[in-house]
Amino acid sequence: SSGINAEWPLRPGILRKMLELFVVLALLQTASAGCSGDSFSFSSYTTTNIPLATETAIIVEFTSDCIDTTLSAVIGDEVLPVYSTSEGNIVSLVKPHTELPAATYTVDLYDEAGIAAYKNQGKEGADKPTPVHSFSLVHPGVSKEGLPIQTEFIVMVASLLVWWGANSVKAKISE
Repeated sequence: SSGINAEWPLRPGILRKMLELFVVLALLQTASAGCSGDSFSFSSYTTTNIPLATETAIIVEFTSDCIDTTLSAVIGDEVLPVYSTSEGNIVSLVKPHTELPAATYTVDLYDEAGIAAYKNQGKEGADKPTPVHSFSLVHPGVSKEGLPIQTEFIVMVASLLVWWGANSVKAKISE
């Protein structure tokens, strides 16, 4: 009688140990595929000129080592999605000027498990989870820059003066 064990060159104990080693290596690879924090850079833009915008915008662009990971951002208490582009990631927050005063804002980035824990922290009374990345950006606030009157008003007055001058010359020629 020829059984499977007679033809198989490895004993079942060795096969089990190899399978256990494979599972451990797969778990280590999965754990190391997340975000290590080694490669991270960001740049930010905030609205500063009040006449040019009706609301304040905070836009953050960043590159991260979090490959194939869906990230979410928390600015203040606001949970925001992170959008991926070919050049990196972008997160933005737009609110009325009064709701985003001049301040230093902390941006916390979380992966899927981290943002779920963040959303549940208030319900369960748990501690705030550790973000994958965290950084601060300075928003200097909005102010009125430039001339004390709008340029549109200056153009309108100049146009009226040109029209009045041309009309006056035309009236003198008609006499």
